[in-house]
Amino acid sequence: MNILCVYSFTSFATSKQPLYNSTQIPHGISYIAACLKQSGHTVKLAVFTPVSSIHEELKDIINEFRPGLACLTAVSSQIPLIKKIGEAIKQIDPSIFIIIGGVHTTLNPEETISYDFTDAVCIGEGEKAVVELARQLELRHSPSQIFNLWIKNRNTGQVEENTVQPFIEDLDSLPFIDREMWDPFISNLRGMQMVLAGRGCPNKCAFCSNHVLAKVAEGRYVRFRSPNNIIAELHNLITRYGQIESVFLETETLEANLTYTYQLLSELAELNSKLSAPLKFGTNLVVTNKIKDNRDLLRAFKQANFKFFMIGLESGSEKIRSEVLNRPRYSNADFIEFCQIAREYDIDIYINVLIGLPGETRRDFEETIKCVRNCQPNWGISANIYFPYPGTKLFQLCQDQKLLGPNARTTISERTSSVLKLTGFSKWQIKKEYILFYYKVFKGYKPWTDIMMRTVYTAFEAFPKVKRLISIIFPWMLLKKLRLILHQNN
Repeated sequence: MNILCVYSFTSFATSKQPLYNSTQIPHGISYIAACLKQSGHTVKLAVFTPVSSIHEELKDIINEFRPGLACLTAVSSQIPLIKKIGEAIKQIDPSIFIIIGGVHTTLNPEETISYDFTDAVCIGEGEKAVVELARQLELRHSPSQIFNLWIKNRNTGQVEENTVQPFIEDLDSLPFIDREMWDPFISNLRGMQMVLAGRGCPNKCAFCSNHVLAKVAEGRYVRFRSPNNIIAELHNLITRYGQIESVFLETETLEANLTYTYQLLSELAELNSKLSAPLKFGTNLVVTNKIKDNRDLLRAFKQANFKFFMIGLESGSEKIRSEVLNRPRYSNADFIEFCQIAREYDIDIYINVLIGLPGETRRDFEETIKCVRNCQPNWGISANIYFPYPGTKLFQLCQDQKLLGPNARTTISERTSSVLKLTGFSKWQIKKEYILFYYKVFKGYKPWTDIMMRTVYTAFEAFPKVKRLISIIFPWMLLKKLRLILHQNN
């Protein structure tokens, strides 16, 4: 059976090659595509951006490929674009069965199943469910009794709500993702690669979807692939792309299970000992009591050739972290000290922060600037304007406190514009702090040319319509700047 998988990007390098590098490959739909291929189906990928000619491009794809099933996925901010795509598919060929999955659907199934073009929605993990859906469609059955799916009857409009299976415990049972289908959409194939290390997060941060996703199904939510399985995929990467320099091990936080962490680091160190050019690694960490002064752990990371950690500070206000975000407990002093110790082991730090949080004042944000400035993260920083995801605790808080603006559910400016109405911290003040954040953190520490270039780029990010216009008129120039400015370390 021919199956079309669809993904969309709001922030993109160029309209034809929207991914900056391989670290932007989404694992959710990629694993579903891999499972469909493993089951004998033919899968084609389509990627769209806000500047895509959606109807024309889909018409060409559908007329040539003739898919019987279209798999769509989206986070909340991508829903407006995904709705346009779904509506276009049905207009071109009403017989195509459309299923939507992803975090937004899992958290808001009633909304997504109500879309006119939607035939089914997937709640939770979709690998087994979509394979079974494709099997039934290929046999020309009316899909029914498929775990994790809500299925709409096209004639009556009634919805069959099936139960959700337990989380997939053995992640090694899944095939490696098919990177070949993504290669045509990647601007820089030589950049850093990304390999999934695990699924799920032990933390219950109010702004993140994990605290809700963990309750969707029974079973263990935080799971990791075996070290052997990860190393097998690394060998696969080397075989496919030749000499690769760096790999990001994607998981919410690699130190969730320290016994596993030490085992993985030992295996990675052994792998590197056999390579003529050892691989460099990076991953996500959360500063907690079990790692904040754990030099043994940092020594093991160094021996495995880890070169950087991505760490979420989120807010420099300990009050905001505790009372609003429900972050794991760590003081600013703990956070700064961990960054300093990591440097002793030649491991760089990349810090993530949020701006414009519910209850946040300008003084709170000044604490964020002060904390990050004291850390001086030598790998980089990522400042994002808070976007409330429907279904999360913090979205509900925003709704209860009547903080949501009129475009809170339809914005195409996720993380670059505020959709909240905060007292004492206006939308324009938030946007200004977003644009000037790099300058305020690195003023006096980095060359002014570097600060100026990054600030100018962030200003373009803050006004997506301007950036898109430039990407259409000068795509080669924008791509060159993006590579130099954003991904020079990759």
